[in-house]
Amino acid sequence: MKKMQKIKKTRKILSPLSALLLACLLLGACPARGAEEVVVTSPWLALLVNFIGGVNVKAVPIQDWNEEGDLTRRIQSRALQSLPPESLIMAFDEKDAQDAGIPLGQYGNFRSLYSRLPLDEGKIDVSFSDPSVIPFIAQRVLTTLADWDPANYSYYQRRLAEFQARLYSITLAGRQVLKGQSVYDLTGHSGPLLQAAGCRLTRPAPEVFSSWISGGESELLAAAIAQMAEEKTAVVLDHSTPKMIRALLASNPAAFLITRPKPEQDYPAFLQDQYLSLWSKITLKPLKGLSPLTH
Repeated sequence: MKKMQKIKKTRKILSPLSALLLACLLLGACPARGAEEVVVTSPWLALLVNFIGGVNVKAVPIQDWNEEGDLTRRIQSRALQSLPPESLIMAFDEKDAQDAGIPLGQYGNFRSLYSRLPLDEGKIDVSFSDPSVIPFIAQRVLTTLADWDPANYSYYQRRLAEFQARLYSITLAGRQVLKGQSVYDLTGHSGPLLQAAGCRLTRPAPEVFSSWISGGESELLAAAIAQMAEEKTAVVLDHSTPKMIRALLASNPAAFLITRPKPEQDYPAFLQDQYLSLWSKITLKPLKGLSPLTH
């Protein structure tokens, strides 16, 4: 990684002004310049690579989330095939790489975090909603970045330590404001995030939920939401909540949507915003006077 090696060499001849600018960069107050691009398969990976890589790295995700929260290709297969052979590419495992269209064997700097990702199929979103799981994946990201750029191992290690410390402190802060709060969980993958904050979760019976997904018995959904409002229980959705339910609750003031982070976003700050926004929804906006469901 020639660019990354140059970063360390220039630190030996810094003027006072340059040292000040470098300090701003390390603190994340100034934009990174000359960062090495790392192509990653998932926007979740992009979040971790951008944080741990800091000023040295810029993640370019093959896939990103659209406005609906669904995965969409950001780098098309033809463009992916034309990447230079020396490109830095990271995937969860080889299957993840193949699913993303990466031709294995074509790139000497391809790295996978695991020989086989130790998660059930389709559980990536759930795992990244669990603050207790993310640091283990972040550790793998550190190992890969240090493999490419061993001279900056200590920098990546400090970034990982900061990530873990902030994630832990924000989770504790979330528990301080949300512990014991009643939540009607209609999310698809955000249950662990809510549980980490100490929320008391209730969910509809599976057969009832399946009926709502298919568009049936919407009056039962309306009754359930009205009951939650009466009990001052927040109704929480996320982008993996079935679209039928999201559409029905789009204009309902009782509903709170956990959003998707942007790939370049500071994930601990994103998590803090979600917890505070939910707390504000529960405490500052009484869940009453509901608007009718849209049919």
